[in-house]
Amino acid sequence: MRRSGFTTIEMVIVVVLIGIIAMIGFPKISKTLDKTNVRSARDAVGTLAGTARAAAIQRGCRSVLHFTTNTVWVTTACPTKVDTVSGVQDLYARFKVTMSASRDSVQYDPRGLSMDGFPSNTVARLTGRVTTNQDSVMINPIGKVVRQ
Repeated sequence: MRRSGFTTIEMVIVVVLIGIIAMIGFPKISKTLDKTNVRSARDAVGTLAGTARAAAIQRGCRSVLHFTTNTVWVTTACPTKVDTVSGVQDLYARFKVTMSASRDSVQYDPRGLSMDGFPSNTVARLTGRVTTNQDSVMINPIGKVVRQ
C-alpha cells in the first residue's frame, strides 16, 4: 500500500530553506524600516515647525518650537496664557530615532518670522538605529524650513 504526502526529511529541508531565506532578507528589511522611520521623524519635525509658524500667525502671538533630546513640541505665549499647541512628540518612542538639535528652540513672532536674531540655520539631526541612516531638518534664520 502506497501513502501520499511528505516525508520528514522533505519537511525539514523546506523549513531549513525558509530559515536561510529569512536570515538573508531580515537585515535588509530591518535597514529599510529604519530608513523609513528616520524619514517619518524628519517629516514630523518639519510639520511641527510649520505648525509653530501657523500658530503664531493664526493666534497673533509668539510661538516657540522646542527641542530637547529626542523630544519636540510647540507652545504659544499669548498675553493671557501659555498653551501647548501640539502634543509633545517623543521621537525615540514613536520612530526609534534619536535627535540632536543645534539649539533648544526657534521662536516665531505674530508674522510667522523667527524673532531670535540667530544668525545661522537651526539644524535638527535625526539618526536611526543603523547609524548610516541619518537625515536632518534645517530651519533658516527667518524661521522657514528650507531643507528636509
